[in-house]
Amino acid sequence: SGLTVANRLSEDRDKQVLVIEAGPNAENLQEVFVPGLIGAGQALTTLNWAYTTVPQTHLNGRVLTINAGKTLGGSTVINSMIFPRAEKAQYDAWGILNNDSSWSWNALLPYFKKSEIFTPPNKFQQANGARFERDVHGFNEEQGRVKVGFPNFFFQQWSLWRQTAMRLGFPASPDLGNGSPHAVGVAPASIDPANNTRCSAACAYYTDFADRPNFTVLTNATVIRIIWTEQGRESEITASAVEYIDANNETQVVNVSHGGEVIVSAGTIGTPKILELSGVGNSSILQAAGVKPILNIPSVGENFADHVNSWVNAFTNRYFITNDLLLLHPTFAEQQLNLWFENRTGFYSSVSRSLDIAAPSDIFNKSEFNHILEESEEKLDYFATLLSNGNPLLARGIQAQHRLALDLYRSNKNLPLEMSLRPSFFGNTSFEDRPARTYNTIVSALYAPLSRGRTHISSSDPFVPPMVDPAYWTHPLDVAFHVAG
Repeated sequence: SGLTVANRLSEDRDKQVLVIEAGPNAENLQEVFVPGLIGAGQALTTLNWAYTTVPQTHLNGRVLTINAGKTLGGSTVINSMIFPRAEKAQYDAWGILNNDSSWSWNALLPYFKKSEIFTPPNKFQQANGARFERDVHGFNEEQGRVKVGFPNFFFQQWSLWRQTAMRLGFPASPDLGNGSPHAVGVAPASIDPANNTRCSAACAYYTDFADRPNFTVLTNATVIRIIWTEQGRESEITASAVEYIDANNETQVVNVSHGGEVIVSAGTIGTPKILELSGVGNSSILQAAGVKPILNIPSVGENFADHVNSWVNAFTNRYFITNDLLLLHPTFAEQQLNLWFENRTGFYSSVSRSLDIAAPSDIFNKSEFNHILEESEEKLDYFATLLSNGNPLLARGIQAQHRLALDLYRSNKNLPLEMSLRPSFFGNTSFEDRPARTYNTIVSALYAPLSRGRTHISSSDPFVPPMVDPAYWTHPLDVAFHVAG
């Protein structure tokens, strides 16, 4: 999102825009631009913040890793590239919470469309389940930036997954980006169909615009803090400069020109870290970390929601090909990679997913679900207080979120689970520690949790990772949904 904002601002040649990025520009790495190399090479090592959580109380004390891109373009450089959209009512909920109709499906759709250059599926892709609705996509190459489309390779299992889901009552989706994703379908991807390469935020918003004289990017530069000019009262502070450590490990300061701005766009975990290092946040947390408080805002770093995955792996029979073959047979993997470089086909051109976006009605019977909902409604105050970390104002906010979410669950409009079949092993067990077989994996992502956690600094050292507590499964409804999935 930082590159998105920077690109759009720099369209005005009278504005000077500087982006400070902690990681490198990785667009030239094949594990970034080749779709089938997702997760390989440096993707989940050098290019990954790999935040570790505190021990998770409701997951038997386990410590988990939250992946986040440490590179120009952020997590769009290392993610799985799927590009669907949520349920209309879930966007409308933002507007209700903010009392602002500009945060709603109808108001946001023109910007969704403006952001993309969509390529409709060709006959081969349509034969493999790809569908689209023209009126929800953007085709303007003058305005659009993110290239969106479908891949050149589909596994047979994806078709069987969709057929099975439809027999279980899921409707076939005409387009998973149309705001009604309670269905099963082939997800579009952030891929350039012309050359079958990933289109990250760097690809979309920087590479073709790097020669703009008013658009400067510093890579391998870690922000230490924002420097403030105080106006008298505590609440009247102005960002006047940013302090950072450059690629040569030297401390630098860049000043904001008169009338200029500092935009903090460092991700869900990185943004509160920078604010807290800059003295903005809960004063007691800042003082404990050795940071002088400048502005006391206790909710900084709070109200943190994160989706969590679970998976079930199964051995395949001999008739199914899977991505495991690339690990089991290095010569075959080399042949497939050569095939991608020759004509952009084969295993490494695959990226899309057949997704089921499940509603409560898909995983609970009505009486059972009504009982679960009633229990959650009765404990609305309890969980809002529990998840607010002692902040009464935040508790009111969480209560408003939960009340709205429960209402949408009751009307079957809050869609809690994204489910998919992956034609390969997926999980934490290393290749060396699992049977040398081929697998299919069903992945169930709880992507609309009610649990709320927090992320805070514990040190004034900008290189010390924050303490991240997503509080996974704290709310019993999350557990019920995920287990049912």
